[in-house]
Amino acid sequence: MGEKSKDLPLPYGRQFIDDDDIRAVSAVLGDDLITCGPRVEALEAALCRITGAKYAVACSNGTAALHLACLALGIGTDDLGMTSPISFLASANCVEYCGGKVDFIDIDPASLCLCVTDLESECRNGRVPKVVIPVDFAGLAADLPGIKALADEYGFYVIEDAAHALGSVYRAGGVEYSCGSCAHTDLAVFSFHPVKTITTGEGGVVMTNDRSLADRVRAFRSHGVERSGTAAAREGEWYYEMKELGYNYRITDLQCALGLSQLEKLNRFKARRREIVAFYNRVLSAGSGIILPPEKLASQACPHLYPLQLDGPPEIRSKVFLTLRQVGIFCQVHYIPIYWQPYYVNKYGFKKGKCARAEVYYSRCLSLPLFPGMTDEDMQKVVTGVEAAVAKHG
Repeated sequence: MGEKSKDLPLPYGRQFIDDDDIRAVSAVLGDDLITCGPRVEALEAALCRITGAKYAVACSNGTAALHLACLALGIGTDDLGMTSPISFLASANCVEYCGGKVDFIDIDPASLCLCVTDLESECRNGRVPKVVIPVDFAGLAADLPGIKALADEYGFYVIEDAAHALGSVYRAGGVEYSCGSCAHTDLAVFSFHPVKTITTGEGGVVMTNDRSLADRVRAFRSHGVERSGTAAAREGEWYYEMKELGYNYRITDLQCALGLSQLEKLNRFKARRREIVAFYNRVLSAGSGIILPPEKLASQACPHLYPLQLDGPPEIRSKVFLTLRQVGIFCQVHYIPIYWQPYYVNKYGFKKGKCARAEVYYSRCLSLPLFPGMTDEDMQKVVTGVEAAVAKHG
């Protein structure tokens, strides 16, 4: 992995597809079922083995997984959901899809994830949400045990947005847990978008240890249709009923064949991503205008992003970003605070300054290229380019 040099430009993320993946997908084309077939259940079972969760329901993408999780919990009109502002839009939009209301909890600068202290303050002040959606940013687990303790005390649900964190772990009480295990959450979701740890092209999954929640997710995934029960037994095998309004969020056997093949390489992907993070950490000079990512990214995470920060005014980041693009290094910014989006500003009146730590982070963050197919030469090109751009503009 990383043996073949990639042509310029270097993106911040890219899928890794090999001949085994191509053969796995091609084999499905000769089968009778290419949509919802046996490989869907096989992928779900494999994800349960990897994470330790009891149930998995694969679906069309990570956004659909978040929506399904909210539907399963009964999130509805005016129910309050809280999440991190430093995430992709879907972490908040999923509550809006259900008619709920969204608010945001500032990040902890040490982890770049939702701050449990701030969440506790909101609860103590009487603003108890129905659901909290902590985001495992860059592959680093949020403080799930701390959030679980608050959930037990105040009675809210927890959905772990682990879209960045397949293969990551966290520790609590001397025990190591996998992200997505649902040991401290009601549900968890993964994304299989091409830049994520593994890919199915597009795809996602909902994990849970609660059978009733898994059954609800499964029904909502396929139009709300149920094919069992008294009526079905009376009418015949062809009979089905739609008891709740559902969606077509199914995933195909073609996609899951790719996912299964990719899962066989998960440990290799994880090892290479950690090698790249270790190289960046070793070569880049913290303290010279550069703030390195949290330390646990190299030890507990299967790193999805390398979120560098440039210690200076926002224009420094912009200049470095553009300079790197000119030499074929396509970094990215993760993320614009969600509540800055016009939809949320217009609906809720959110203003800049709402989550000060998140805004400081946004003003100086830059995600460096990080994907398993990077060569050693690619890695050196990135750090040389970053150091030169920072020296020029810092």
